Amino acid sequence: MSGRNLILWTALLAAVCASSKGPGPKTTSGFMSDYSKLRHDEKYKSDWVYIKPDADLQEYDRVLIDAVVVMPLKGSTAGDLGPAVLQKVADHFTKTLKETIDPYYTLALAPGPHVLRVRIAITDIEKSSGGKPGDPDFKIGSAAMEAEIVDSESGVCLAAAIDRIQGSSAGRDVPREWLAVDGAFQEWANRLLDYLDYYNEK
Repeated sequence: MSGRNLILWTALLAAVCASSKGPGPKTTSGFMSDYSKLRHDEKYKSDWVYIKPDADLQEYDRVLIDAVVVMPLKGSTAGDLGPAVLQKVADHFTKTLKETIDPYYTLALAPGPHVLRVRIAITDIEKSSGGKPGDPDFKIGSAAMEAEIVDSESGVCLAAAIDRIQGSSAGRDVPREWLAVDGAFQEWANRLLDYLDYYNEK
């Protein structure tokens, strides 16, 4: 496995969110089957997190990444982008995840023994717009997601997170209005890789 510096999710994933506030998020998309175990702690990067206390990822040797879906939160303006744009954005996130994970882990094509399954829904998207930073109508851009990592056969949830990232730029060759969204996707993909690395290097 890689010797990457473990940042972002690693400190979070080494704990079991012992310090928590409230029983779970109030605004959700319905993508996850159970939100009750999610806990919030401001010192961690993700907004809401659950880690199965006895999770042992060393028994898994392949990763199945489901196609990312879009399930807008109530009040989200993501739907204004239209189905074609939303599908293109979801496909781009799926591609980013696979390109980030594939050099280090074997990607599975279907559920099976020793296969981790990654499920992700984009729940909000806001493009950058309105001129330059500092202008009254400028929006910096953001994206929000819900994610689960489950045993691909049993469906048992091993980890879950809800997060929103605002203003993160991937620095890649994408249109300016999508820089923050693309940056969020790359950051989440890196966090997933860090998570897998942490449990496989323990």
